[in-house]
Amino acid sequence: MIKFSIHPFFFLVFFLALFHGFLYEVLLLFVIVLIHELGHACTARSFGWRVRKVALLPFGGVAEVEEHGNRPLKEEFLMLAAGPLMNVIMIGFGWFALQVGLWQENFAYLFLEYNLIIVLFNLLPIWPLDGGKLLQLAFSLFIPFKKAIRYSLFVSGGCLLVYLLVIILAFPHYFFLWVVAGFLLVAQYIEWKQSPYQFMRFLMERHRRLKEAHPALAEQAVLSLTVFPWQKVQDVTQQMRRHKWHYFCLVDSRGRVVHIFNENDLLDLYFSERMARVPLGDIFT
Repeated sequence: MIKFSIHPFFFLVFFLALFHGFLYEVLLLFVIVLIHELGHACTARSFGWRVRKVALLPFGGVAEVEEHGNRPLKEEFLMLAAGPLMNVIMIGFGWFALQVGLWQENFAYLFLEYNLIIVLFNLLPIWPLDGGKLLQLAFSLFIPFKKAIRYSLFVSGGCLLVYLLVIILAFPHYFFLWVVAGFLLVAQYIEWKQSPYQFMRFLMERHRRLKEAHPALAEQAVLSLTVFPWQKVQDVTQQMRRHKWHYFCLVDSRGRVVHIFNENDLLDLYFSERMARVPLGDIFT
């Protein structure tokens, strides 16, 4: 069963709406956001993901899963796209209901407007929005996962600065936009501070799957990487990519291959006591 929680920002917006007479609009927004998040959560569960909970926000939500970047690319893309897809489906249904006279015009246009705002806003490349997560997924296709985390947060931070400039220059009196900006700033800071732990969880989950001989690992493409005796075990782990099965070729100063090992061997060393900082040359030569 999927657990849902409501973020404190939602209560803030709720009471502000109650005070200013916009409670009806906020309740409609809540229902739309709930359906958006059900799209994420149900898709994740259909793939067998472990969904810890879903936190609802005034403009979207955050599905907390325990897969940590070790699921197939197709599954992760579909899970991230499922939320915005639900908004697109609702836009189509709302337009149909308007055309055939099922809904009153005022309600239908408000429904369409909120869905359009949510889907466009959530696709902005800012963490933790869907667009920010899709950006990280795209980076991880081409560069090691640790760099993908860092680069996606750099881009996210730049886009957030642009968002703040737009508010300052064009919408300085829209309090709700400032509330959203405050949440995004806090989320960006927390994610930046926790990015080393995100990578560590990726390694731990991958190590666990290797020990359990998870069938998904057999479907991954093989990637061979060249490493050198002076590199430490922890430095080599930073070259690992998502959706790849790694082999490492240890070469000496003359370019001769002296040892070949796989990521299972590497992660065994990494999680062994006092081995993470040991150079490869001291282990294999």
